[in-house]
Amino acid sequence: MPGIIIVGAGIVGLTLGQAFKSQKIPFTILERDASADVREQGWAITLHWALPLLEEMLPQRLIAQIEKCQVNAEVAEDDPGDFKLINLEDCSEISNTPSGKRWRVNRGKLRLALLDGLDDSIRWNQHVEGVEQLQDHAKVQCLDGSSHIAHVVIGTDGSKSAIRRFLCPEKHAVTPLPYRMLGVGSHLTEDQVAPIRSIDRLLFQGIEPKTGNFLYCSLLEAATKETASHVVQFNVSWPQSSSKDEMFSDNTSRLAALKLRARGFAPCLRNAIESIVEGTPVTEIGLADWEFVHWDNPGRVTLAGDAAHPMTMFRGEAANHGIQDAYDLWKNLKLVCYSGDNMRDAIQDYESKMTKRAVDAILLSRQACEDAHHYPVDKSSPLVTARRLPPQCA
Repeated sequence: MPGIIIVGAGIVGLTLGQAFKSQKIPFTILERDASADVREQGWAITLHWALPLLEEMLPQRLIAQIEKCQVNAEVAEDDPGDFKLINLEDCSEISNTPSGKRWRVNRGKLRLALLDGLDDSIRWNQHVEGVEQLQDHAKVQCLDGSSHIAHVVIGTDGSKSAIRRFLCPEKHAVTPLPYRMLGVGSHLTEDQVAPIRSIDRLLFQGIEPKTGNFLYCSLLEAATKETASHVVQFNVSWPQSSSKDEMFSDNTSRLAALKLRARGFAPCLRNAIESIVEGTPVTEIGLADWEFVHWDNPGRVTLAGDAAHPMTMFRGEAANHGIQDAYDLWKNLKLVCYSGDNMRDAIQDYESKMTKRAVDAILLSRQACEDAHHYPVDKSSPLVTARRLPPQCA
């Protein structure tokens, strides 16, 4: 059976690994980090239309572990699954888009769940330096001088993918968008979080009509008997005024800028953001996407997840598209392993489907980003239209 190399131990790479493991398909994951806890794993992600795909790919034991990664399992039991957009000046509702069943999961906990049982299949501290495609296999060269041979290489190594740089050497870089974003996870008391959770118990978005400032607010961790506070994510973005827009020299200046842009928000939101204590880490998030480029491919190297289609967060679909990628690859490569299908045909079939879906998804997310900072928002905007399985995947 063919051996598979997955480059990148993020959510998509680990999902693929678990799916291959369940089918006894040989694989190795190469990860640039020295261990699983080297970097922060972001905040939370919403699994919605891709949930049935996960449930088909992964063993029930693992699905049960993933379900426990939800930021608040009690809310999930009767969650209406709405994506709300509000007016940040008074918290009035602009739109309310149903999504159906969804799990809002802590990204770090999800990654730990997906790492379970893969210890022997992951090679840490492997910085990929180059890839060579030959007639019947591919060779991955790493910075430490080691090399790895496989029948196919799948790049799941994120928006700055080394594998995409190999496939698209002249047009691999993402394009920054003219917006700035700051994000923070803040501890709030029950009194502080109550008016926020009255808007939505899991997450909502908002726009300030006069300024174009945008807020993404999400519960990260609910209070427990051991922890008296809730952890809430605040991401604030705004149109970049010029190429000489303000630069943030340190965390103090980032926190000050975040609070400054919340001054016109409704009191419950403004007060929560103004209460963030000095020293709380604030991250600047680069908003960028990729002008999709079709690559010539002999069928030995491909891309999935953010490596294949970097997009903005404004539709909340990136992880779902990554899981769809994993699902399609898993189905095609099972046929190669067990039915003798041709590897080149399997990869090209996957890429044909993924490309059509990815081009649309990138453009929709970019338009959603634009619309998020320009009021009023049309009801046909991708910022507020339904999140559902793409038609070509149905």
